[in-house]
Amino acid sequence: MTRRSSIYQIILIIIISLFNLPFIVYSQETKGDLSVKVSAEVDKSSINIGDKIRYTITVSADKDIDIEFPQFGENLAGFAIIDFGSKKKGFWGKKTLSQWYLLDTYVTGKYTIPASTIRYKSKDAKEWNKIQIKEIQIEVKSILEKEADADDIRDIKSPVNFPVKLGPYIIIGAIVLLIAAGICVVFLLKKRKASKDKITLIPAHEVAYKRLQKLQNNNLPGQGKVKEYYIRLSDIVRHYLEDRFALKAPEMTTEEFLLMLKDSSTLSYEHKELLKKFLSHCDMVKFAKYGPSYQEIDSSFESAKGLIDQTK
Repeated sequence: MTRRSSIYQIILIIIISLFNLPFIVYSQETKGDLSVKVSAEVDKSSINIGDKIRYTITVSADKDIDIEFPQFGENLAGFAIIDFGSKKKGFWGKKTLSQWYLLDTYVTGKYTIPASTIRYKSKDAKEWNKIQIKEIQIEVKSILEKEADADDIRDIKSPVNFPVKLGPYIIIGAIVLLIAAGICVVFLLKKRKASKDKITLIPAHEVAYKRLQKLQNNNLPGQGKVKEYYIRLSDIVRHYLEDRFALKAPEMTTEEFLLMLKDSSTLSYEHKELLKKFLSHCDMVKFAKYGPSYQEIDSSFESAKGLIDQTK
């Protein structure tokens, strides 16, 4: 290693120390005493569902060193790669290459970005050398897990005393209610008698079954329209819940709807869990560009039909 190269390395170490960079650098030397340094980092190690993570790999080397980054495709450790890019800069015979990936997921849990390999070699070398990037742990939390603050609970108010003489008021109130009820009954009977055409209401589950059959006949997955298929499948279930239980499911996001449903007694715990898994899977396909298999598509259809069968 030349004296000039040693001076450059000392200056580089001083710069890193002064800026107090928040990541660890793993280094390995190439042939010809040329050093290569690699680092990997994420901007957040713990996020709420729906948040984005930026994963960056940075390589520092001499300018005559060829660098080869790992190839991840469209997914990385359960995350969808929704965007990516690269940067390059150099000074004093050195270069720094960076590749960043914007990650997204709609499934909670603990994830591990696995160890990957950077390959490098000098211009005249035939064989590649390797440096391994260490794995990184990430946790994705659900906003549904946040408990309400118990400090805002107020004590009950003391009982309110009723007036001593309630007899006349009770009698008058009962007479008014009876008269009002009689008027309502007469009005409804006249309206029913005057109506010639009786409107037959189709049960919510029958409407849902017809829409499911139509969706299945269209065979959208076979035409490559998987995202449109999941949008319509989710819409059928949401409108069924609105028609069957008066739940405003079509007007809410999945997170808002599940949060509202958490303390509701409208559905059983088993049905809530089935609905949570179904809607989360639909959101992954609609928003996170997840590509389900034909088996998963059939399973989603059966989940929707099963929920309707069990709650009709």
